[in-house]
Amino acid sequence: MSKKDFKDLNCSIAQTLDQIGEHWTFMILRNAFMGIRRFEDFQQQLSISPTVLSQRLKKLTENDILEKRKSKTDGRSVEYKLTEKGLDIYPILIALMDWGEKYAPSSCGERLLLVDRHDGKPIGPVSVLAHDGRRLSARDVQVLPGNGADEPMIDLVHHRKTFTQ
Repeated sequence: MSKKDFKDLNCSIAQTLDQIGEHWTFMILRNAFMGIRRFEDFQQQLSISPTVLSQRLKKLTENDILEKRKSKTDGRSVEYKLTEKGLDIYPILIALMDWGEKYAPSSCGERLLLVDRHDGKPIGPVSVLAHDGRRLSARDVQVLPGNGADEPMIDLVHHRKTFTQ
């Protein structure tokens, strides 16, 4: 499988993924959140090969992130719709977008503006919040092993205790 270079794609999520992750899955999810549903529309908007798109859509449906269903407008074609599990990815995409706008910005300004549908005001950044609503940084969070932690995870938690950056 070939990997498309996203350096010139003007999308904060693409810029972020160019630096830290696999491109196509999150780009497909970004488009699903923008309302794209049909294979041809994903392919056209992303300029993705049909083989790669088919593989990613198959994996997303197998993992219950997207649901494949018959189109309401054309019973011969199918659409891909976000499931509840898929909808829960939204904060991750917004966090990637925020990170990309900060560390891989466009010289022309923000690429997308996200506003609350209720009042039209910009949404705040995705944050880790304390129980009382305070924003927390990585330095403010203590990590403890949970009941399901195995020895390697417990070892990792011990490393985390030395995190002071």
